[in-house]
This record gives sequence, structure tokens and C-alpha cells, in this order.
Amino acid sequence: MQQLDVALIGAGLIARIHLEAWVDAGASVRIYSTDDRAADLAREFGVKAVGSLEAALDGADAVDICAPTGSHHAIAMAAIAAGVDVVCEKPLAASTAEAEEIVDAAEQAGVRLYPAHDIRFVSAYARLHDLVAAGRLGAGAVARFTVAAYHPRPWTGHASAQSGGILTDQMMHGVDIAYWIFGDVVRVYAQYQGEIAAPAPQGAVAVGTVVLTHASGALSQIVSRWTAAPQPPVRVTYHVSGTGGTVQYDSEWPQEIQGYGPKAGNFAHFGETPFSSEIREFAQALRGGPEPRLGPRDALAAVRITQAAAESAWTGRAVELPVKGAA
Repeated sequence: MQQLDVALIGAGLIARIHLEAWVDAGASVRIYSTDDRAADLAREFGVKAVGSLEAALDGADAVDICAPTGSHHAIAMAAIAAGVDVVCEKPLAASTAEAEEIVDAAEQAGVRLYPAHDIRFVSAYARLHDLVAAGRLGAGAVARFTVAAYHPRPWTGHASAQSGGILTDQMMHGVDIAYWIFGDVVRVYAQYQGEIAAPAPQGAVAVGTVVLTHASGALSQIVSRWTAAPQPPVRVTYHVSGTGGTVQYDSEWPQEIQGYGPKAGNFAHFGETPFSSEIREFAQALRGGPEPRLGPRDALAAVRITQAAAESAWTGRAVELPVKGAA
């Protein structure tokens, strides 16, 4: 088996999770971070730290970008210019324009670009995708996806008309799943509420809500919440109904999907962590195996939708998006 040489950029929580998965996948990893944490993280996992982005990219097969969102564009473009394949933690970039430039540059250079949207690799969501694709929930789908998580990352900040905050960061999880399952989005309507007080230990610091109208006719609502307390660190749910039945999932349940209706059924949810599944799938593709379940155009679509959500929240108006292939 070909050993991959991976340059990991960043040394925070997501970098640590990705690093463990790369090591498990048999990769050789070098770490670069602009703060002082790279050396300690490298020492803990028995890999090496390097002192510059240039040194990280030199001779690497792939770069894994786990740095703050605002740095994604510059790092990705440097890797593409060096002919290094790119894995990038979501979101792909801080704006649609930057995401488009990354995707276009990678395609022109023949560089592989794999966005890390880990929720697609949660088996309960993959099973939901398969159920809908097989028509087992029937027609007239209405879906609700929620994501709640502790908010420890200072660079995401509170929402503004420029940054979008939760609308362009955490909400991307639900947006990507809705896009994956129900297809192109033609209309986006969003609201944002910040600094909402609530009783401890589950005080919310921000809530973003968006309703997506899909070209298929499906409607999906995504609710994202940043919590002030770290427990539980992440909670995700869905409730999806169609003429053929209803399927529900809650990550706090004991590893199961609840399904109702003659076609929906009841399906167990087991398997490795989504991060391990994600990195293993990327590693297989980088070694010449099958392409992973999402690609650069998926990441670009998610950025476009979340940017539209930020625009909608700050204008108070719905945002219309063109359908693929439309003039």
C-alpha cells in the first residue's frame, strides 16, 4: 500500500482529530501551524513539525487544511500552485468568490480537491441519503436538520453582514446534508439571533435558521445553535417526512434511526467515527481508489447557499439562486 505524505496545517481540535485518522490510515504526517502548538501535537503522535508552509508542502502528496477559515484560500492556492492535492476542512473558503477561485484553480491544475464535510460520513445520514435516493420516503419531502455545538473558536466570531457567523460556519453541516439529499437549492430564507440568554448549562450564544426550497420541490429547514456550555459538545438531529413515511435521528439516542411507515423501516446505526470514515475514503482516493462521496463542486454549492443565508438574514428578504445549467 502506498504511504501518503500529508502536510497537516493547523494544530487545533479538528487538526488533532484529522491527525489521528491520518495516522490510522497509514499516512506519514508533517504539521505546520502559525501558533506554538504544532510541536507538542507532533510529539504526542510521533510525527514531525515543520517551520513554514513551504516546508510543509515540499514533497507532500496532499495537504490537509485545518486552519481558521480566513486562511483556507491562501493555503489552498499555494498547495495547488505546488501541485499538491488538497483536503480542506469545511467551509472551503470564507466567500463564494474565494471558493470559486480554489475550485477553478484545482480543476485547471489537475489537482484533487476533497472538502471535509464530516456529517456526510455519519452512517445515519448516509442511510437517510440512500433511503431518499431509493424513493423509500416517497414524494413531497419536508425535512428538518438541527446542529447544536459548543462554540470555542474565536475566529468564527459573532455574525455580521460580512462574516455571517453561524450562518456560514456551523450551519454548513445541515446545508450540505440538505443539498446532498434533496439537490439544488433555488430559494434561501434565513434568520439570525445572537447573544440569546438561556439557563445554564445550555445557554445559547447564537441561533441561525434557514429554510431551503429545492429545485426538486422538497423543503428543508436547518437550525444551528452555538451553546455557551461545552456539554454536550455536539448534538445533531433530523426529521424527514414524505408520502412514504418518516425517518428520525438524534445523536443522543442509543445508536439508532427511528423510521415509521411501510417503506421507511427501522435501521440500526453503527460504524466508525465520521472523521475516520472521511479520512479513510480520502486516503483511498489519493492512492488511486474510488472518488469520495463529495467533491469540490459540492463544497462550492454549500458556500454559495450559506452566503445566501447570510445575505437573507441581513436584508430580511429571501435570496433566489440559479439552477445548475440555467442561463
